[in-house]
Amino acid sequence: MEDTAEVIASRTLERWEANADYWVKVIREGRDRYRTELTDAAVLDAIGPCAGLRVLDAGCGEGYLSRRLAGDGADVDGVDACQSLIDAANAYPSPPGAARFVCASVDDLPFEDDVYDLIVCNHLFSHLPDPTHALREFARVLKSGGRLILLTLHPCFYVHHSERGARDSVPATQYFGARGIDQRFLVDGLESPSMITSWLRPLEFYAGTLRDAGFVIADLREPHPTEEQLRDDPWWRQGFPTAIFILLTAELR
Repeated sequence: MEDTAEVIASRTLERWEANADYWVKVIREGRDRYRTELTDAAVLDAIGPCAGLRVLDAGCGEGYLSRRLAGDGADVDGVDACQSLIDAANAYPSPPGAARFVCASVDDLPFEDDVYDLIVCNHLFSHLPDPTHALREFARVLKSGGRLILLTLHPCFYVHHSERGARDSVPATQYFGARGIDQRFLVDGLESPSMITSWLRPLEFYAGTLRDAGFVIADLREPHPTEEQLRDDPWWRQGFPTAIFILLTAELR
């Protein structure tokens, strides 16, 4: 018998709690090169100038992106279901006017309707067993015309351990369903204490669920290393054998 949605959600949260200290160390020591050299820049470029905008960082983790956006002049709320990561975010020394952090599920956001100009969903989507509810909540709290920036694993090409050089293709029998990949994080030689499930679905699922929630896709990018990085750095040649990430910008109608 398959696990219920409640069992999957509970197990996912337990795993993130087990990995919380690991992720605080990885992020605050700048050890995740995918983020520091690739995806952070792609997300910030998609966001553009944000001074004066009300921003929700959904799945904020220990808060690094929230702090960056607040430093750029945005009014930022960070939300994450992992209490240990929120505790780390709140304990970080921050100046007045810095981001606010709250522990809550993106399926049930503790915010009023129509309050945000922008929602950033950075490396979260693939860890949601069913993102349908989250997208509806994002649509509820966004202002009309507001934007959703969504950075996640590329569903067409990502396979088990792609970041370790795996080059297997995704069979059609797997691609057109919801497939879960269970694996431990391995970042800069550090392995996470607990496994995490990454959920991947076909592109038509992303387009359809965004549309059904009231969004229109305005832009699609595939963040990737430069020719120089791939030519000159063995780490990138090993760690980026195929397209690993996809970045969507959607606007609320």
